[in-house]
Amino acid sequence: MSVSIDIDHVIKRYGNNTVINGLSLSVKAGEFFTLLGPSGCGKTTLLRMVIGFNSIEGGTISIGGKVINDVSPDKRNMGMVFQNYAIFPHMSVKDNVAFGLRMRKVPEKEIEERVDHILKVVKIDHLKDRMPVALSGGQQQRVALARAIVIRPEVLLMDEPLSNLDAKLRIEMRSAIKQIQKKVDITTMYVTHDQEEALAVSDRIAVMNNGVIQQIGKPADIYKRPANVFVSTFIGLSNLLPAVLSGDRTKTISFTGSGYKTGIAGLISDAGDGEEVIVSVRPEEFEIHTDGREGIRGIVSSSIFLGLTTHYFIHLETGKDIEALETREDHDIIADGTHVTLTVKPNLINVFRKDTEKSMIEGVVHE
Repeated sequence: MSVSIDIDHVIKRYGNNTVINGLSLSVKAGEFFTLLGPSGCGKTTLLRMVIGFNSIEGGTISIGGKVINDVSPDKRNMGMVFQNYAIFPHMSVKDNVAFGLRMRKVPEKEIEERVDHILKVVKIDHLKDRMPVALSGGQQQRVALARAIVIRPEVLLMDEPLSNLDAKLRIEMRSAIKQIQKKVDITTMYVTHDQEEALAVSDRIAVMNNGVIQQIGKPADIYKRPANVFVSTFIGLSNLLPAVLSGDRTKTISFTGSGYKTGIAGLISDAGDGEEVIVSVRPEEFEIHTDGREGIRGIVSSSIFLGLTTHYFIHLETGKDIEALETREDHDIIADGTHVTLTVKPNLINVFRKDTEKSMIEGVVHE
């Protein structure tokens, strides 16, 4: 049966340096929950607090409603998958997977049954007699995953488990991990700095920066409606453009230096007339025109053909360089040096206050 993880105002200090100061979040039973952020933001520190490798200087961590602050790591029923796999090179696959069960004094017959079952779940049962040196990186990662799951932990913790794999194998393994996690129905906390990886595997994501949760939400919600400028630029690619609001209930956005205006609905009620804002436009939220219509004016610097789409690098008249993505199924690629105008899809763009950099879109939850 899956359990919840509740982290309540935890504090982590190293000497006089506080790296996490009063952080709170909850992971639902059976959920695949990802801590996402740049290197040094505190995500691995938090994961190590959950498993017991790091001390807790304040607050509480509870598993299934039970506070575990003072429970030693070996008494916390958790499985851990590390970045470097940490499998024993002198043991076969089946012995690596069986190691945790033998440490728990499980009878040998049951060990054999459980190991055989989990190797089938992670799809390496045909490799059970091989030594680690004869395995690929992806196969070694499956061994590490099987070893963590076979002990039937309450919680599975994974720290950058795919970072040592090549790009193609990372895509294959993230799909496998997601499928395996759902099959065994185990509450999972996953740490990564890879935004695409987080979007692909997670039920929910907590975006972290400098030890602070910036936003928690479903992948699509975080991508489409980021809570602040940091989330907008860290998750995917965003072009940030200065603008000014005008109007009463339905606002108009005037992009600074371009003369281009567009209406926008759904802003918070205290969005002020004349307020300076930051507008985030993702590459796919631009429309590129070559017919001279009104818009944000610029020149195509270069382009990259990506099959279904073409990625354009455009130098604006305002001096800013932006990126735009377009599907042109029945048109030629726009040549370098072409003068273009850009318009935006107003229902997709995001608007942030200039001073706080927080979202002004109605309904966005700020952590």
